[in-house]
Amino acid sequence: MNSLQRVNDSFLGPWERPALAWIAARMPAAIVPDQLTAFGVLGAFLTAAGYVSSRWSLAWLWLASVGLLINWFGDSLDGTLARVRRIERPRYGFFIDHTSDLFCQIITFVALGLSPLAHFGVACLGLITFLLAFVYSLITAHARATMRITYFYFGPTEIRALLLLGNVLTLAGGVVELRPWLPSLPGAGGITLHDFGIAAVSLAGLTAIGAVAIGDARALAAEDPPSSPRPEGEPPAPP
Repeated sequence: MNSLQRVNDSFLGPWERPALAWIAARMPAAIVPDQLTAFGVLGAFLTAAGYVSSRWSLAWLWLASVGLLINWFGDSLDGTLARVRRIERPRYGFFIDHTSDLFCQIITFVALGLSPLAHFGVACLGLITFLLAFVYSLITAHARATMRITYFYFGPTEIRALLLLGNVLTLAGGVVELRPWLPSLPGAGGITLHDFGIAAVSLAGLTAIGAVAIGDARALAAEDPPSSPRPEGEPPAPP
């Protein structure tokens, strides 16, 4: 995994990366990357609990917001801390980081779909888009030795930032329905601001992943051209 080239052109990266490096350099020696990973997973569970509980009171979105911040802190800082201390464990770190990310995003989107902020089907559309990006990143890691963290400046940090912004707006003004401007979903009621935002980001994400896939396919076709057919009766070349 040392040869993997990371693509992380996050829109918030110019502010996030220096902040994480500053925090990691001052982190107590007793704190290790695995503890930060576990802390990030705890944040995802708090986020999920806050979203589900917001069915009864929107005040629970405060818990969801705190959970998002904890999840960002743990998930973003574990790898940074390992790199600052030069204690990277490439295969183990790759496995733990991406496995925890997978479960955290699943429970976050499912819980969002169980909240009053977004319809379950729309939240699942957001989850499908994330899973597509996740799987495609693993494909390019194998095929091109490139690990994509972001697509066109958008990645996990931007997802959390938008969710946090949505929580704050909802706490300030309640669940916003776009009924005057958009038709209701059949049998599901009015489209919310979160529904619209998730659908828009998902559509943009699917388009971006498709564009990246076409570019990668063309590059691979040039890097890995078809071999000439062997003359009939010629044995294959030794491995």
